[in-house]
Amino acid sequence: MKQLITSLIGIFLMFQLSAQTQETPADPTAPYLKDKNLPAFVINSIDGREISNKMLPKYKYTCIIFFSPDCSHCETEAATINKYFDKFNNVLFIWDSYRDMTSIKAFAEKFKLTNRPNVIVGRDPSYMIPSFFHPKMTPFVAIYKDKQLVKVYEKGADIFDLIKIIESK
Repeated sequence: MKQLITSLIGIFLMFQLSAQTQETPADPTAPYLKDKNLPAFVINSIDGREISNKMLPKYKYTCIIFFSPDCSHCETEAATINKYFDKFNNVLFIWDSYRDMTSIKAFAEKFKLTNRPNVIVGRDPSYMIPSFFHPKMTPFVAIYKDKQLVKVYEKGADIFDLIKIIESK
């Protein structure tokens, strides 16, 4: 009897863990599901520039990360990307938040996102990026190759999967 109870508890815990680690399904009305092109947007960057999707520097890959400066998962995402940043020379990172610019700047400084030629950090005042993706949580990550959608991560990117994508395509 004790063995049966232990087995049932083990099965229950496996189902719980599985449910927690599964990807959150995308909002079926999100425009990115029908339009695989890089979305239109204008970002007010932390250095005072206004940058649109048409003004982006040329990189083979573009990685859009919708984040919140006080999100612990976003902090982990930023720290992990920093750890492997040498793998991302051909990736333009766009860190977009809805929060106030002071918080966004503090996040960028904390995670060394400033003064990198392939990183743009800022605020999307028209809320164009979240309107395109309908993220349910942060960090939300979308990777594009030549401005065409490759993959979306509803709960943040797996760094090794991201590296594999940019090294294989």
